[in-house]
Amino acid sequence: MTDRERVLLERGFVLHHRPFRNTSQLLECLTSDHGRVGLVANGSRRAGKGQRAYLQPFAPLRLSWTRRGELGRLTQVEPEAAGLALRGQRLLAGYYINELVMRLTARSDPNSDVFECYRNCLSALAGSAALARTVRLFELSLLRALGYGFDLDRDASTGEPLQPERRYVFELEHGPKAAVDSSDGAAYWGRELMSIHSRLLDDRDSLRAAKRLLGRVLGAYLGQRPLKTRAVLEDIVELGLDH
Repeated sequence: MTDRERVLLERGFVLHHRPFRNTSQLLECLTSDHGRVGLVANGSRRAGKGQRAYLQPFAPLRLSWTRRGELGRLTQVEPEAAGLALRGQRLLAGYYINELVMRLTARSDPNSDVFECYRNCLSALAGSAALARTVRLFELSLLRALGYGFDLDRDASTGEPLQPERRYVFELEHGPKAAVDSSDGAAYWGRELMSIHSRLLDDRDSLRAAKRLLGRVLGAYLGQRPLKTRAVLEDIVELGLDH
């Protein structure tokens, strides 16, 4: 961009921050109207600088910046609401969804659907919603918001509705197809795929199936470098850590 961009008090969240030069921070923020933006918060690490207290993950903010080029300069930050108190496994899940958004989005690519599904997921994590189900629903919603969604209600070969008691394999480019060998360990029950499709996910089997299927789909888009936080979250469903 050649003109200087000026944005005033846009809704946003800090996804990641790290030290920059002597007293500043480099922020990656998800915003409602400008997508993911990289911002320099000049002097925000100085002792007594009130700005630093606001620039934390999971806090709804109002952000102002100027930008010419890829990196902008933060000019103002205000809390929009109190920061969301995430603890234990819910805090870890919060860092996971932050990392997922960082890896699957590009800077300066506006997508209000991504912002809304992120904001809704944080609200669910801060509430009493079941943790594993919340994470799986976010993965499904994020993929759809990014244009990577898929349908699981019909056999991709025949167009027939899935049968609950039939086994299916999932092909990334096509969708579910009836399994040739019903004992195939990589196959899914039709009822599991139907639960994922309807976003019901109200039993352990469908949650396990969703975790397996979504891990495969996300892996195709993330490439060879795995998510750091996903490895730590691997046992959420198996251990029943929904608190």
